[in-house]
Amino acid sequence: MSSLSQPDGPTPLPSTDVSATLQVAAQDMQRQRAQGTIERFFQQAPAPICILDGADFVYELINPAYQQLFPGRHLLGKPLLAALPELAGQAIPQILSDVYRTGETFEGRELLVPLARASNGQVEDLYFNFTYQARRDDNGTIDGVLVFAAEVTEQVLARRKVEELNRELETRVAARTQELEQTKAEAENQRQRLHDILMQAPALITYFEGPQHIFRLVNPLYQQLVGNRPILGMPISEAMPELAGQPIFALLDEVYQTGKSYYANEMLVQLDHQNAGVLGNNYYNFVYQATRNTAGDIDGILVFAYEVTTQVVARQKIEKSEQQLQQLNQQLLAVNTEVWAANAEIQAINEALAHLQEAKRPSAS
Repeated sequence: MSSLSQPDGPTPLPSTDVSATLQVAAQDMQRQRAQGTIERFFQQAPAPICILDGADFVYELINPAYQQLFPGRHLLGKPLLAALPELAGQAIPQILSDVYRTGETFEGRELLVPLARASNGQVEDLYFNFTYQARRDDNGTIDGVLVFAAEVTEQVLARRKVEELNRELETRVAARTQELEQTKAEAENQRQRLHDILMQAPALITYFEGPQHIFRLVNPLYQQLVGNRPILGMPISEAMPELAGQPIFALLDEVYQTGKSYYANEMLVQLDHQNAGVLGNNYYNFVYQATRNTAGDIDGILVFAYEVTTQVVARQKIEKSEQQLQQLNQQLLAVNTEVWAANAEIQAINEALAHLQEAKRPSAS
């Protein structure tokens, strides 16, 4: 009985075993690729990342961004407080312990952490945004803490500087506002004092606004010109229509158009003082002065006036009396001239008579 000879070399695996082996190899390759990707991400991440192992929080892994926070300091393989002893007594160790104990992730925003960048350097106030996340083993047991951090010291200091500047600005604005309010109050007080002075002044004072010459301020003495007739808020042409045909309207228009002040001396102005349809003959000294707004444009006319009727009438009477006296003097002078002429004639006659009588006397012989 013949027998088949077996070929030399290893015995081939069944096809099912080959497939399983290839699948395991592929999974290992995928895990290695994934591990390589994670490692590249870990090393190239711009954010500081580290892994703290165990309850003592030993630096197990540190990416370059994290190490750059502490140039010259050796961290890898050291417990946290051994690597960074300045953290003792601060909140960080307790926060890590809480995360390790409870598994609850902690997120901090702009947390102050006094740290020294170099081992022999001075402790600085640094600010971080960070996340502490528990790491678990295959059984789900916490065995470390993952740290994702970002230093925001410059942003915090810049924001605080802006806030400080804003507070300073607000303080200045508040102070300026108070100054303006005080200035406004003082200006209002001055305006009120000026108003009171104008109201109590022994002169006739009014203020016209705009080209229509609308009464905006009228003191009591000026109001007396028209008795109880309302004039405030009205154009002068409506408030005092009896002035039509007199020079007043034209003078106001000229001052408003040219800005040149007008001074009147003993001007006759006829007004219906009693609102009875009877015009009075009164004389006034007054000035029309244009007012200007902040842009320099004429916006009104200020009027100061004094009634001088009594003085004018008295002077007119004196002038009339002087004229009458002058006429009388002229008459007396004429009479005196006639008397002097008559006296001279009488004297001439008397002299002639004396000569005649002298001639008639007989001469002594």
